[in-house]
Amino acid sequence: MLSLIRHDDLKFNPLEDIEMEDIAPSVWSGPHVGKRLSEAMRTLRMLPMRAVQGYCGAWPSYAYEFEDLLAQHEQGELEKTQRMQNRARLLPSYSDVTRMEAAVYWPARFLGQADWLMRAVNMVALAHSLERDAGWVAAQCGYADTWRDRHDKGCEVIARGLGTAFVPVF
Repeated sequence: MLSLIRHDDLKFNPLEDIEMEDIAPSVWSGPHVGKRLSEAMRTLRMLPMRAVQGYCGAWPSYAYEFEDLLAQHEQGELEKTQRMQNRARLLPSYSDVTRMEAAVYWPARFLGQADWLMRAVNMVALAHSLERDAGWVAAQCGYADTWRDRHDKGCEVIARGLGTAFVPVF
């Protein structure tokens, strides 16, 4: 017997009660465009970049003397410093970079004439990639509700443009 599975019934693991959050809709929508743009900004931030290609310093960012380490140990900061020095930087995957390259130019392509919408879409996507809310954008630029409304309107325009250009949903 063939049974149809609804979009709402899909789960990552049927034994857990956690739903998959990254299910692409059948057509582009404003919230989905906003999500993809914030993912593109997050991926762009994860890419390794240098100031001048081919040139980098051989010295660590800071060389600690014994007295510095002793003072840090007394203040309880030594473990924190060691954790920061031993952290590994995760690089984005090939598919993440490909999706980022596809999405990062959407505001310029579809909102080129309306630069106030393009700026709002980019600022709110950047805020979401930094895990900040619209209040952070408001502290940077002005009223949060205005920026959120402009972002939503810009994402809807981009979604319509992606639909008319027959860009596959991802």
